[in-house]
Amino acid sequence: MLRTLLHKTLLTAIAILLGGWAVVAQQNVVKGTALSFKVDDNPTVDYRWVIYSVEAGTTVNLSSNTHISDEYTFNVEGNFEVRVYPVDKTSRCLGEPLTLPISVAGDPPTIVFDDLSTPYVCSANNGLNSRAEIACTVNYTGPLPWTFKYSVDREPAVLPPGADEIWSSSFDFVVTIRNESGLKSRSEIMIVEARSLSGLEVVENIDDHSVEIDVLGLPDTKFTDYEPTAMAGTLQSFKANILRHDPDITPSSPANRKRYEIIVPDGATVLNENTRLLADELHSELSFDIQWGNELGAKQIKLIEKNAFNCYGDTIYADVNLIESFMVDLGDDKEVCKGNEITLSPSINMEGDFKYSWSTGEKTESIQVSAAGTYTVTVTETNLNKTSMASVQVNLLDLPVVDLGDDYELAEGEVKTLDAGAEGAYLWSTGDETKTIEVDKSGLYFVTVTGLNGCEASDEINITSVNDVFAIDLGDDIQACVNEEVILNPNPSIQQNYKFKWDTGEETQTIRVTESKTYTVVVTDDAGNVKRDEIAVVFNALPIVDLGPDRNIYEGESLVLDAGNAGANASYSWSTGESSQTIEISEAGDYSVTVTNGNGCSNEDEITIIKNAGQKFTVDLGDEIEICEGDRAYLEPTIDRDIDATYKWIPGEATDKGIYVDKKGKYCVEVSDAFGNKETACVDVIINKSPIVDLGDDISLEAGETAVLDAGNADSFFQWSTGDITQTIEVGTAGDYSVAVTNPKNCIGRDEVKVSFPRGETFVGFPSGFTPNGDGNNDVLYVRGNNIKTVTFIIYNRGGRKIFQSNRLDVGWDGTFKGQLQRMDTYVYYLNVGFDDGTSVQKRGEVTLVN
Repeated sequence: MLRTLLHKTLLTAIAILLGGWAVVAQQNVVKGTALSFKVDDNPTVDYRWVIYSVEAGTTVNLSSNTHISDEYTFNVEGNFEVRVYPVDKTSRCLGEPLTLPISVAGDPPTIVFDDLSTPYVCSANNGLNSRAEIACTVNYTGPLPWTFKYSVDREPAVLPPGADEIWSSSFDFVVTIRNESGLKSRSEIMIVEARSLSGLEVVENIDDHSVEIDVLGLPDTKFTDYEPTAMAGTLQSFKANILRHDPDITPSSPANRKRYEIIVPDGATVLNENTRLLADELHSELSFDIQWGNELGAKQIKLIEKNAFNCYGDTIYADVNLIESFMVDLGDDKEVCKGNEITLSPSINMEGDFKYSWSTGEKTESIQVSAAGTYTVTVTETNLNKTSMASVQVNLLDLPVVDLGDDYELAEGEVKTLDAGAEGAYLWSTGDETKTIEVDKSGLYFVTVTGLNGCEASDEINITSVNDVFAIDLGDDIQACVNEEVILNPNPSIQQNYKFKWDTGEETQTIRVTESKTYTVVVTDDAGNVKRDEIAVVFNALPIVDLGPDRNIYEGESLVLDAGNAGANASYSWSTGESSQTIEISEAGDYSVTVTNGNGCSNEDEITIIKNAGQKFTVDLGDEIEICEGDRAYLEPTIDRDIDATYKWIPGEATDKGIYVDKKGKYCVEVSDAFGNKETACVDVIINKSPIVDLGDDISLEAGETAVLDAGNADSFFQWSTGDITQTIEVGTAGDYSVAVTNPKNCIGRDEVKVSFPRGETFVGFPSGFTPNGDGNNDVLYVRGNNIKTVTFIIYNRGGRKIFQSNRLDVGWDGTFKGQLQRMDTYVYYLNVGFDDGTSVQKRGEVTLVN
């Protein structure tokens, strides 16, 4: 009873003292760790502390008799128990002990990044393989439990799921490698913050703690040709650029041989798939047709492609709107002034081969009309034999009625009022802009009236005077502008017959002049009276006004319009009411400016500003492009919205959407939209050297001999005709061997070598001795030969005991029996080989093992 009571005085766990603080019981430590222990203090008992070695069966008594033990250093590996016995202070009876197991490891913890089964992963994309994942394993030696974190490309450390407390020496986890660029890259996975939960840090070793992973690039699939609108039930063609595709792979080939997949909506069928190798020999053009069903609305074709490493590229989309029939539109009703013409031209919401039939009987796409009425056009799509119609009403607008009356003769001192009549805007030959003017001298007067509906009409009247005496007057010298029409008229004061003679040689009453000079005229009447007059005409230059092409502006954007510097005393009149040389605008509309220079000559220009709500486009040629010697890169800009683009490449001045380049340098493209907006993007093209691969001359081997083929070019990716992916391979059979070497720049070099045996195609043998000392040279005894179908290879020791047997050419004797290396001696072999041609051979002999 006393032992039981004394045991109940203890806690149910022993605490370890580290640095004066009590921590949770810990069962695993490393050799050389010093610990002390404690239990709850009970004043009625003393304590006896013992360290028990499980393997040795020995105990060490600690001197402390309190509830806190002495410090004890665990200098030996193994399993121990810390035992504490309660001792009654009165009876000195010993109670049941409380025990804490301790496991002592020999060395500080280490961690090793295990070899990865896959040397590369695919880039992330928007479809399949949306996350690039790779399985990793780390091996740990040290006290359990333990924990660690990992970092990808020096990003913040991540704790793998389940790694907060690991109770095994090997831990598997999955790492996600992100590579949004889609280009080939290399990522580093590094183990960080590795330690045992007892606080022991893992020994630092960068080589053991990190591994580099090749992240493979993705195909750059692009749709190149299709119409965004089609009619239901029709056949529509599509084209796309994909990686080089074997033309022998047809739509009926197994899915695992095709590198692309076309995904269509319900009711649609893919027909007529075909691939054609492009000129760059790196890409193929994929063409196919879609047979649409009868369901209308928005549809989407999806195309996804994978490369030779089964990395899936981004899914690309072709959006098509299926309509029942195409739509024809002639716009709103039209108005035209009587006597004028207007052009009617239909707009159609899809591409096609159309024929036109107008209600007027005309068959052209557009017609000119001048009469009021309803005009109808019937449009037929010839391939589909479908029609659509549209109509528009054309209304005629009346001209203003302008009548200045009959010609009139003024009485002496009379002033006559001329009245333009109709309401509207007026422009008289005198320069007046009023409805009426007063005249008191002879002359030809005319007026143009623009009615309230915008239509124009004119009239003229000849005014003479009873007091007119034959006289002429060319008027004052004229300062004109180069764009003005200057007509010189001597203006005879009496209406009668005259003869006119100008110094220009002309004999008409009026002449038109465009040259700065002094002009002279001589006028003679029927009575022989002669009058002479002259006038100086100076044509001044117009100010240069250029607001540039029509522009687009966007939300939050403003533009400065500059009318240009027209010199001293120039004046500016904008449609906005402003009078400065420049104005700043931020709204859509038509803007015009009239500039008048110091000579009074005016010029004007206008510009249309279209406001795009947040639709400004950007152009991107991507990051620096690396290609291999002899390859070409296809450059095509990415535009972030759909525009009617034109292209100008520098250098070269090409105007294609995309170009192929094979030389190093900077290439730029200037993209313009229909409104003249321009954006430029540039990209550097770098030419990388391809690896030089030399497997040497053809090789001749004797029976049992092997040859090491070395592709060189360390740090590259290797693909041998044997399926190996190492830099070197060891061969011992005749045949043609080839290797493709892909360097870190993804450039490829190739070579091949022929290995032959001079004794013929059917033989077998192996060396008379081998040295399994681990130096990498002749460590394993293999059977070698040509055209071998079956093999039985047995080794006996001197006592006749069979110590090795193999039925495979790739499994040889490494000199061991039951895991133990055999002594240096001569051993007996038996060999039975069957060849592909049905013949066989048996051999017996001796082979020497040299340590």
